[in-house]
Amino acid sequence: MGTIAQLFESGEHSSKKGMFNNLVMIARVDGKIDNDEIDLLNRFAERLSLTSEQVKEIIENPNSYPMIPPVNKRERLERFVQFVQMTNVDGVIDPKEEALIGKYGIALGIDSEKLENIEQTVINDVKAGASMDDILIKVL
Repeated sequence: MGTIAQLFESGEHSSKKGMFNNLVMIARVDGKIDNDEIDLLNRFAERLSLTSEQVKEIIENPNSYPMIPPVNKRERLERFVQFVQMTNVDGVIDPKEEALIGKYGIALGIDSEKLENIEQTVINDVKAGASMDDILIKVL
């Protein structure tokens, strides 16, 4: 159900919590959140202006934060790239992580016929250290 504070927060802040929750779910799909994943989650939390209390709450209660996808295509693809970055933070993309990324890609509105190509492009570019802008140029 959530807290009283959750009832009064803005839609944008709620969306940011939903995004962070999805990153947490990806990080824990292999059964644990390792130190590298925690570091990346903390960087994302900072970018999303989430407090340490909010981060703790989301990690402890992931089912309380639904995914609220961005409206425009660029922001949806940015989020998709961030998901791939999370899966690759430890240098290995687990098959469970890759399957979950595909599900999130569909949830973010990526055409199912294009998803595999977009996913592979993003994975390759993330592994190569490409910038967000360079990746987006290829997949937009």
